[in-house]
Amino acid sequence: MAIQIESKPRTVITVQALFVLNAAIWLLFGINGILGLARNTTLPQMTLWVVTILMFGNVGAMLLAGWWWGKRSRGAFAFALAVLIVNLILTFTDQVGFFDILTALIDLGLLGLILFDRKSYSGPATLSGKTG
Repeated sequence: MAIQIESKPRTVITVQALFVLNAAIWLLFGINGILGLARNTTLPQMTLWVVTILMFGNVGAMLLAGWWWGKRSRGAFAFALAVLIVNLILTFTDQVGFFDILTALIDLGLLGLILFDRKSYSGPATLSGKTG
């Protein structure tokens, strides 16, 4: 009896890898935010805590989007699209530096890939026969 392993299309694997990469970058931002809290003496602590918590929330959203993308559902498409759009908008609402541009480029690459692969996620049923 042979076991059939379903292989994922290259675009799915690439999207998942880029979401994980983006999550890793945001994790570093969050850790840096915690370290910044320890050495801060001038900025409001509450503001720094809120921003740091949001960074860790972004890590979770990126990881969830990457994991869910592998399920090939309409919900995964909508969630990934929402995460990317929100990230792109928020990237340019504050000071823009090297890492902001890096994450924006990753977000734009991801956006292009998910839009390229959207037909696999927009039909009445996914490849597994389930709906989103």
